[in-house]
Amino acid sequence: MLLQAPASALRHGEIVAFPTETVYGLGANALIETAVQQIFALKGRPQDNPLIVHLADKEKLDQLVKNIPPEFYRLYEDFCPGPLTFVLEKTDLIPDQVSAGLNTVAVRFPDQKICQLLLRLADVPVVAPSANISGRPSATRASHVLDDFKDRIPFIIDDGATELGVESTVIDLTGSMPRILRPGVITADEIRAVSGIEVLSYKDGLEEGDLKRPASPGLKYRHYAPDARVIQVCSKDGKSLEAAVLSELDQLSDQKAGLFINEKSWDKLRLQTVIAEREIIKYLFAAENPDEAAAHELYAALRALDAAGVDVILAEAIPGAEAYMNRLDKACASENMEKEEVKKILFVCTGNTCRSPMAAALFNSYAEEKQQASKIKWKALSAGLHTMDGLAASQSAVSVLCESGIDISGHSSVQLTEELLAEADIVATMTRSQRDILRGFLPALESKIKTLSEWADERGRESAGDVPDPYAQPEAVYRETRNHLQALIESLWQQINSQPGD
Repeated sequence: MLLQAPASALRHGEIVAFPTETVYGLGANALIETAVQQIFALKGRPQDNPLIVHLADKEKLDQLVKNIPPEFYRLYEDFCPGPLTFVLEKTDLIPDQVSAGLNTVAVRFPDQKICQLLLRLADVPVVAPSANISGRPSATRASHVLDDFKDRIPFIIDDGATELGVESTVIDLTGSMPRILRPGVITADEIRAVSGIEVLSYKDGLEEGDLKRPASPGLKYRHYAPDARVIQVCSKDGKSLEAAVLSELDQLSDQKAGLFINEKSWDKLRLQTVIAEREIIKYLFAAENPDEAAAHELYAALRALDAAGVDVILAEAIPGAEAYMNRLDKACASENMEKEEVKKILFVCTGNTCRSPMAAALFNSYAEEKQQASKIKWKALSAGLHTMDGLAASQSAVSVLCESGIDISGHSSVQLTEELLAEADIVATMTRSQRDILRGFLPALESKIKTLSEWADERGRESAGDVPDPYAQPEAVYRETRNHLQALIESLWQQINSQPGD
């Protein structure tokens, strides 16, 4: 059977991209931490963005979740298999990496023939975020997966375009009242009508804390965005959709424009002189049932228009189409906002279980407070020179950072690669010997490889000291290391934000 090989690969920790009824997923065995970490590394996905576990049915659900409320069983009978994801309290079998350190996990049961068969053959819980580089439009065709991951994963299963084109509805069942954390084709109104369960809609149920430490994907970070700027257009204030498009095009006369609108509106627009005289790249969806048609084609359109090299995409807004508008809103940086520039700093130590993960977590926490108003955002990552993927952070490192209100319990070590070094804007090693090894290995990158102390020093002196390794030392030594790193990071922040052009 053709699916036996990818099913076996999933069981043994390899990555498999496969279709669901919503979007293509990048799958890994949820119980193998190194496999889960590969997903984060491949996608460039933030570690605090939880993953959804995919199962063929609820047969083994009680191994993964506990305290299942009665509402789950009613919703399961009415909507599963299907595009509905449940946030439930997790058991200890689920690695913290999957749940981003939360005590909950998101679980769903896809309704797609190939996906169902693959999950049954693999017979393991499978995490499967959308098969795209994080922040990019999701993949609704196997060709989209190839665009992002060609030659980087062993299996891509092609079963044509996905049926729905937008991710599943996520419903949180851990509170006093069910609430939708991410809108999808299954709405709160439909749940009330079919199951008789009162549910808070996405608009009414979202809380401030959900955005800071989300229990569902799709909440905290910018998603679904092409390289081109996206502007929403719609009929309003007595102005037709066609008039709104022409008005926007008039203001964008010096830019190559793409259109994502319904077929009937295009039939009217193409007769206009300004359209005939200008190169407009179009991607159309059916005017009949526009909510479903636009949602089905949105990601494909954003990718296709990007590939055509447009500078700006005018996308038709459809008020009331909650799932579609949620994705379109996130694809837009905003109509007049420049995209944020995100720079990466890579902290490097030996094993990536003590100093470098502590430094990255301290940096990200400090940066979150300091960079709210800045157009340039900094993001810290960490890796080890001599380690293996998937090792947990030192318990003492976890403990002393917890004292500072920072949780790295879900950290998993990452082996340093040439790709990580190349992608980083700054590489900060803990010691001069680590710096010298990296410079010798990649002399072309020498200028961006310094010790953390050198980066933090106003004059960048190479005599700046090392950060000693606290490994296997008493917790008090880890506490000293934390304080040392915090002081260096505060100085580093001043240096990187005072450089010309920053």
